[in-house]
Amino acid sequence: MNKGELLFQQIEKPLETRGEAILKVKKAGICGTDIAIASGDYKIKPLVVLGHEIFGVIDSISRASKLFSIGTRVATEINVSCGNCDLCKIGLKNHCLNIRTIGIDRDGGFADFVSTPIENLHVIPDSITDEEAVFVEPLAAAIELTKMSSISKQSTIAVIGIGRLGLLILQVLKLKNPKLLVAITRHKGYGKRSKLATSFGANEILSSTDEIQSLSKITKGIGFDHVIEATGNPAGIDLALEIVRPRGTIHVKSTHGLPVNLDITKVAVKEVRIQGSRCGPFEEAIGMLQDKLIKTKELITARFALDEFRIAFAEAKSPSQIKVIFDF
Repeated sequence: MNKGELLFQQIEKPLETRGEAILKVKKAGICGTDIAIASGDYKIKPLVVLGHEIFGVIDSISRASKLFSIGTRVATEINVSCGNCDLCKIGLKNHCLNIRTIGIDRDGGFADFVSTPIENLHVIPDSITDEEAVFVEPLAAAIELTKMSSISKQSTIAVIGIGRLGLLILQVLKLKNPKLLVAITRHKGYGKRSKLATSFGANEILSSTDEIQSLSKITKGIGFDHVIEATGNPAGIDLALEIVRPRGTIHVKSTHGLPVNLDITKVAVKEVRIQGSRCGPFEEAIGMLQDKLIKTKELITARFALDEFRIAFAEAKSPSQIKVIFDF
């Protein structure tokens, strides 16, 4: 399989196995990780069905319960852990020594059906629409950065990258009522993203080509307490390191799969903390969607049938699009 090659083909419906459920997929979102895999930058073993932002209904289940039965609307966590290794035993199931990840090294949701462990399932209340439900996984990932490092009302924050994930992150951070919330984009000319960032709570929208001095003025020359790098671009970390304050925190959310040149001397001199984060709390994400605290309708800019995958992925790469989803 060549770099960047995507295939569309008939596969067998997954077999129901002990402890698992088969979902009939209703909606699936294209993530930056999917794009990186399709581009060949994020290395995985072929051939794997992509797709980890999944909403569906239970088609069959090996062990029905009061919560889960045929027809139940669900979203699924993507990390499949063993439950027995030393990391699982201390509560770090997302870092399981035997982990397999749906849509990366285990077949994902860009298919009519997907198999997932019952313990990974979360019920989607009827008050959440199908299209809102497809945002549970990325919203949980956005929430996770606030679990890894405390955000206070006195925090000054810059979010670099206002695409698929960045616009969710802005909304999550706004709920923390920070002192200053700035959005930085390479594509300032694309008005829709900037307008959404403003409506989602950004105090300022800046282009990453703006002089560092102008960014510095916003924080009176100190720099930002927290800088979230969500560009999906290796150059994003350079800007993050430039504008974070001494002893500030850079939150890395990009999973582009490419090597990054990092000025480690500057990290040491500024005493900067670099904090990665990935998958997050599904129940909290579901709660935010249920309480209508997060807007998602405005983020969906294109919908495609699965057999239109080539067009869908091409569009998902375009800065004029935000969220592209497969509609089953």
